[in-house]
Amino acid sequence: MSDSQFSRRAWLSLAAASVASLVAGCGSGSGTTEKFQATFLQPWQSYETLPVAEWRRRLKLTRDLGCNEIILQWSALYGGSYPWTMPEGLIQLLFEEGRSLGIGIRVGLPYDEGWWKALSGKGTRRLSEFLGSAQAVCLETLNNSRWPDQAGFRGWYLPYELDQYNWATTERRDLLIPWLSALADASARRTAQPLALSTFYSRLATTGTLAGLWSDILDAAQLRPMLQDGVGVAGLGNYAGLEPLRGLLRERKVPFDLIVELFEQLPSLPNSNDAFRAKPASGERISAQMDVARSYGADRIVAFAIDPWLLSSTDNEMTFPYSWGTQV
Repeated sequence: MSDSQFSRRAWLSLAAASVASLVAGCGSGSGTTEKFQATFLQPWQSYETLPVAEWRRRLKLTRDLGCNEIILQWSALYGGSYPWTMPEGLIQLLFEEGRSLGIGIRVGLPYDEGWWKALSGKGTRRLSEFLGSAQAVCLETLNNSRWPDQAGFRGWYLPYELDQYNWATTERRDLLIPWLSALADASARRTAQPLALSTFYSRLATTGTLAGLWSDILDAAQLRPMLQDGVGVAGLGNYAGLEPLRGLLRERKVPFDLIVELFEQLPSLPNSNDAFRAKPASGERISAQMDVARSYGADRIVAFAIDPWLLSSTDNEMTFPYSWGTQV
């Protein structure tokens, strides 16, 4: 058994015995009580076949690790090779089983997998058409969904991540900001929780800045930013790229979350259509991330994601058709 594999198992064992010793048991020895408050759940069609007993086991472990909220990455996938709508019965099961453990659910809106392709195009016409289509789908869900009536409903998540590279120009921001504002307003009509979405620091050279982008956004829309730490892709040095945005949010007293990535990205395989490959992060690296999270100023520390990366009992790599959070 490798040291990193042992550390991840220790995380689970320590959490079951005493949540307060979670991070300290992972290697720092500092005695900190910081832990996760929420985790993403990236649902796939295979989840439809999981028995209720297995869901209860996973949710119990999630709660033992400190989480009182699960953020569904999306409630439907479309526009790609794997179209799928999460059955309402499965979402209802998460609400009911989560309620018994004190876990609420933030529901992800439908996700069009053509997002990154639309962003890569030149000009704004194609992007404008994409945003209009995605907005119509999201508004349909925001206006007609029954989930806000659930006792454990914690708000909506918009599964379209923002970086400074793709939104550097005035022309693109003039499309983005009204789009976000309309979705935030629709969300606010059904829940007091601001619409949440993730943002990350792109390593591609650009004149745009992440803090500048969010300054413009927050002038027009009430949103809950979720900062991806990017360590799963770019390493611990990625925090430096996020620092100006962190400073802006703290200066403006905007509540935000810090997303701690629990995976280590691996190079894509040839002829795989850039499918996302990763393996669970070592316990030592997760401990270093939590050391940063302790004084980061975020309202919550959010795991991406307990399932599967901490629930995995091996160092085996995993491959996904959709690349969440890949830094470009």
